[in-house]
Amino acid sequence: MKRKISVYIASNFELKDQVERLAKSLKYLGMRITREWWLVNTRNIILPEEEWYLNDAVRIQHKLDFVAISHSDIFILLSDEQNAQTFIGANIELGYALAKKKVCFSVGKLQKSAMYVPVVKFKNVAELLTKLKSGDWIKK
Repeated sequence: MKRKISVYIASNFELKDQVERLAKSLKYLGMRITREWWLVNTRNIILPEEEWYLNDAVRIQHKLDFVAISHSDIFILLSDEQNAQTFIGANIELGYALAKKKVCFSVGKLQKSAMYVPVVKFKNVAELLTKLKSGDWIKK
């Protein structure tokens, strides 16, 4: 039996609906999402900042995200198609994925940064899905 391609989607909570639609499309293509982080928003934990970073739930989410990136074949950074997003956590995740030599794609507009040079960029989800269906992105 053929192994499913594993995907980690990075974005921000403001784009949750778009992230969920992308995840659904990827699953339809037979891919596996390594972590659905958007289902747990630790930002909603009300604590003073110094306590928030020490909170067990926050620390667990941090570890789970990095494990999920490690277990992915593809990393996708999802931005808005019209307006470049300001990413904080997602940029850290992207750096980790690049360091782990993952195939990294972005969808939508990005702010200008030299850090995005190695990322394969797509204007919209349809372009990305066409590329993924073709299979010619796979490292030989």
